[in-house]
Amino acid sequence: MTYGVIGVCVVMYLLQWLTGSMLTQALWYAPLHTSSWAFEPWRMLTSALLHSPSSAMHILFNMVALWMFGRVIEPAVGAWRYGLLLLLSALGGSVAVLFLTPATTPTVGASGAVFGLFGAMFILLRSSGAQTGGLLVLIGINAVISFVVPNISWQGHLGGLLTGVICALVIARVPRGPRRSLWQGLGLAGVAGVLVALTAVGIPLVTPA
Repeated sequence: MTYGVIGVCVVMYLLQWLTGSMLTQALWYAPLHTSSWAFEPWRMLTSALLHSPSSAMHILFNMVALWMFGRVIEPAVGAWRYGLLLLLSALGGSVAVLFLTPATTPTVGASGAVFGLFGAMFILLRSSGAQTGGLLVLIGINAVISFVVPNISWQGHLGGLLTGVICALVIARVPRGPRRSLWQGLGLAGVAGVLVALTAVGIPLVTPA
């Protein structure tokens, strides 16, 4: 699944180049979409497949991080849990953008999902008793970059990180047994429900009366 997501993001990036701003504007996420003055919830996920056409480093960093962490986490938790972790982390990043970003500011990038992997890796390492010092340094460096470098959505990074931590807690802390997968699935469904509920709360805050 890691390589599949990387492949989709690369193809989308090439299509962004070929279509100019058309595809980017069609799928980017702003809490209040400027062309229609409406909230379009599917953009909360489609934007995670796009990257800034003006910065190759944007997609390069995200894809390298996705490859590095994904190839460790995916076999450790299984494909479907990993897929939900990525999906919910991307959604969690968009929910944070909804509440913390000016309503018409567009965002793109898989950074929310990538930061979700950062948070998940921390929880999984802690649960296994492994050392986490180096990972905390990496997270700290990227957090500082998120705040000091212009045009980076620290809101999406924060939302993705927190969502990844919560999802990993659900995956790692559910007691072992024949129904463990069921309880993990229900727990992740609960995380999804909370994010959807927060989105429903946030929509009236950004849409005109």
